[in-house]
Amino acid sequence: MAEYKFPGVYVEETLGLGVSVASGETAVPVFLGDFGDAVDSVAPLRSWLEFTELGDTLTASVFAAVLRGYFANGGSRCYLANTAGRSLDDTLAAVQGYSDITVLLAPGLWDEGEKQAGEWARALAGYAASHRAMAILHADRAHTPAQASAAVDGWGLEEEARSHTAVYHPWVRQSGTGEEVVVPPSGILAGVWARTDRERGVWKAPANVVLAGVSGLEYRASDQEQGDNRSLNFLRDFTGQGLVVWGARTLAADEGITWRYIPVRRLVDAVYRDIATALQILVFEPNAQPTWEKARAAVDGYLHSLWRMGALMGTKPEEAYFVQVGKDITMTQDDLDHGRLIVKTGLAVVRPAEFIMLEHTIELAQG
Repeated sequence: MAEYKFPGVYVEETLGLGVSVASGETAVPVFLGDFGDAVDSVAPLRSWLEFTELGDTLTASVFAAVLRGYFANGGSRCYLANTAGRSLDDTLAAVQGYSDITVLLAPGLWDEGEKQAGEWARALAGYAASHRAMAILHADRAHTPAQASAAVDGWGLEEEARSHTAVYHPWVRQSGTGEEVVVPPSGILAGVWARTDRERGVWKAPANVVLAGVSGLEYRASDQEQGDNRSLNFLRDFTGQGLVVWGARTLAADEGITWRYIPVRRLVDAVYRDIATALQILVFEPNAQPTWEKARAAVDGYLHSLWRMGALMGTKPEEAYFVQVGKDITMTQDDLDHGRLIVKTGLAVVRPAEFIMLEHTIELAQG
């Protein structure tokens, strides 16, 4: 600040409102299940050591093996959501208070049979779709690939929910504790997603990754079985490679190319969340050209950085993305009269010639 030595009128120029878009965390999972008295509603968890401090009852449960696999394969910060004494709807309502959660898992998905598995799958997938998150689900332990596909089809997920859901098969034999335990693969995959995002980026497929702490598979699928069940993501045992993740598709794999692949769905959702968060600073700003330019420049800078990191297709920025904002471009006079600031972006995440469209509407306060 300038030093004023005598009375008078001083004019000091300051920088205007700055807008920037930062990349948020992309792989923060919540594990839903009956944690008894060890967890009160929703609790954060930062490490395996923290989990062991929750008590002997939990450390001897299947959740312990699932969480061990999660942390062993690259997982870090996560949440536990307790369903003990409350409905699944109430549990998901509590989860809604944590906006950083981007992945949902239910290790006990099949504990009460096929009917409950379907109810939980629909609830988790629906929540994921409405919150731009993902549900990592799994087939039952005894399922063959054909049975797993039939069970998943029986869930009756809506199209949008299918694009926000990935299903893995088979269950795994987990080692490292002195004895083998058989666990669903979802926790391990959540760890793989977290590690892949951290090391390569959310746009990298979480596949062709060697699994840690896994000694075997409960079912060895063939190439033919994988080809016949394209909505499932398989864990495979290849000679010379070991146990690897061999698939990166959503349940929308058979419904067109747009949302077929996990990294496409997750990248677009991450971009939407990041831009929406950043543009909140513009609430109460005048809905006029200077504000529009701040929004455009911030989003352009963010997408340009993603393109330079290899997240978007194209040999030059205009082939990779576009940003639009302005009267008679993204907004009508009615939008302006009602305080709506609309920013449209297009991302070439599938092929250079195809753009996935996003639209952000910010409600600006009216005087």
